[in-house]
Amino acid sequence: MNYFGTYFDSNYLPRALCMLNSLKLYCRFYKIYILCLDEICLKRIQELEQPNVIPMSLSNLETAITDLVPLKNKRSRIEYYYTCGPAFLCLLIEQNPEIDVLTYLDADLCFFSDPQPLFDQFKGYSIGVIPHRMQEQKKEPWQGKYNVGWINFRRDTNGLACLHWWRDRCIEWCYMRYEDGKFGDQLYLDQWPKLFKGVYEYTNHGADVGAWNVRDYIFSLRNSQVYVDNNPLVFYHFHGFKKVTKNIYNPSLGFMSKPISPILREHVFAKYIVCLEKYSEGNEPTASISDYKPKFHIIKTVIRLVLSILFRQYLIYYKGRVI
Repeated sequence: MNYFGTYFDSNYLPRALCMLNSLKLYCRFYKIYILCLDEICLKRIQELEQPNVIPMSLSNLETAITDLVPLKNKRSRIEYYYTCGPAFLCLLIEQNPEIDVLTYLDADLCFFSDPQPLFDQFKGYSIGVIPHRMQEQKKEPWQGKYNVGWINFRRDTNGLACLHWWRDRCIEWCYMRYEDGKFGDQLYLDQWPKLFKGVYEYTNHGADVGAWNVRDYIFSLRNSQVYVDNNPLVFYHFHGFKKVTKNIYNPSLGFMSKPISPILREHVFAKYIVCLEKYSEGNEPTASISDYKPKFHIIKTVIRLVLSILFRQYLIYYKGRVI
C-alpha cells in the first residue's frame, strides 16, 4: 500500500481531480489523504465517496495543531497554505501508524504511468527528493535545487526528524519572498542533505518533468507509453500551466526557444487539457491565488509571450480536441 498526502483549495479542484483520476488509473493499492483548504473543496472531495480518498478540513488541522492559528492573519493565504502543508503531513504520520512511507504530492501533478518504480528506487532511504534538473545558469536563487512536487518521508529516525524540522521551520518563517536563503516552504529542502542522513535524490528523468527541465529532455513514444530520455514518463508537473482565453492554454515553458515536442503536445498536454475541461464544470480550470512576481517579471513575461507565439507553444482547445 502506498500512502500519499496533498492539499489544495477550490481554485485547484480541476487540477486536483485530474491528479486523483490519474493516480486511480496507474496506482493499484494506495490511500491519499487530502487537506481541503475551504468548504467547497471539502464538499467536492466528500462527494467522490472513494474509501481510499480521505479528506480533512482545515479547521480539523487547526484544532490539532494550535500553533497554526496565530499565523493565519499574519501571512497571505498562499503563505498560510504552505505553512499548513508540512504540519498536515506530520499529523498524518502521527495519527496513522500503518504508514511506513508518506509521499507528498502537489495537486497539479498528473500521472502517466505506475509510480511503483519510484518507490522501488527509494528502498533503504529515509527522505526522497527530486532535483529540478534545470540548467544552472537559468536557475533563479529562489527556486532551489529540489522541487516540492513529490517528497517521501519514511517512518524512521531520519525521516521523522526531517519532516518535523520542516514543519517547525515553516511555522517560524514561510513567506513568498526570497530572504536569507529562504523562500516559502521551498528552499528548506536544500538543507536536508546537510542535516539528515538517508536522503535519496531521484535520477529517474520520468519523475517531475516540468517547465523547468522539459527543454533538456528527448521525448519518444514506445508501445503507446511516453518516454523521457530512457525512462517512462511517471508524472508531469503542470506548475504554471494556464488557460489564458476561452480556447487557448499556455504551458508556461519559460524561455524554451523551440516548438513543443509533438509527443508532449499530443500525449501529455492534450490529455491534461481534456481532463481539466471535464472537471472544471464551466469554471476557471487553472485559477490561482499566488501573486508572487519575481524580479523583472514584466520583462520576462513579454519575452515568454514572444517566444510562445514565435515557436507555437500555445495550445488551442476546440470542440474537445487540442490543436
